[in-house]
Amino acid sequence: MSKEFKRTFFVCLLAVLLVISNLIGLKYTNFLDITIGVDFVTYPFTFLCTLLIMNLGSKRDAYRGILVACVIQLLITISYVIATSLGSQSLMPDAATYVNQVFKVNELNILASVLAFVASHSLLIYIYDNFTRYNKELYGLAIGLLGALFLNSIIFLGISLHMYEPIYIINMVLSNVIIDIVMILIIIILFYILKEKRARVVTFKKDENTICNDLSTEEIIESKKETKVATRKTSQTKNAKKTNNYRSVNSKTKTPKKTSNGKQVKKSKDNK
Repeated sequence: MSKEFKRTFFVCLLAVLLVISNLIGLKYTNFLDITIGVDFVTYPFTFLCTLLIMNLGSKRDAYRGILVACVIQLLITISYVIATSLGSQSLMPDAATYVNQVFKVNELNILASVLAFVASHSLLIYIYDNFTRYNKELYGLAIGLLGALFLNSIIFLGISLHMYEPIYIINMVLSNVIIDIVMILIIIILFYILKEKRARVVTFKKDENTICNDLSTEEIIESKKETKVATRKTSQTKNAKKTNNYRSVNSKTKTPKKTSNGKQVKKSKDNK
């Protein structure tokens, strides 16, 4: 599979995981005697998708993926609110009440989720990018994921549970952090399994003292093709120069000879 296909797949998966997490996040369960939303099964993997998009492309691609996921979430929320607000007909039994019981959309929770999503993923990209510049990718993953998940819990729970007591919100944040530590280990393992493997290559330029590290295999092949084309052009120019020099030398050597009296020596064709 090409890098473009993988990047598109993870962008779509990022949007799907965000939508599913907002649908199932209203349910809370007890996990290891800790009260936590069931979206811990899906939402942490959105950070894995962002890291893989950044690995396959760049920071700009990761930010675009975040924007696409937010737009899809908002469009789904708007269309769902409009559809459920329409009146029902009387000829057939209306099953919308059962749908509303399963998928209760709270506009405030969706807004809190989108804000937490953008802030936490942007923080992850910033931390991970700065650590990878100094060849400390593992530290960037661990610190970035921990900070992003903690920030996401603070923003989302602080907005969605604003009517509750602060002690309850703090307990919920701490319980989310405990589960997030377990999920961070899983995300790091999956990231190193699914990431695009890059070959470490060092290339020097004559004009500029620059070094290019960590190129992918496709980039290596493209660079080799470019170098071959450049070498062919240089060889062709050298051969052209040699031929031009050879012609100029021959033209100079074919000048007519002169005698001591200053008269040119002419060879007659008919020497009898």
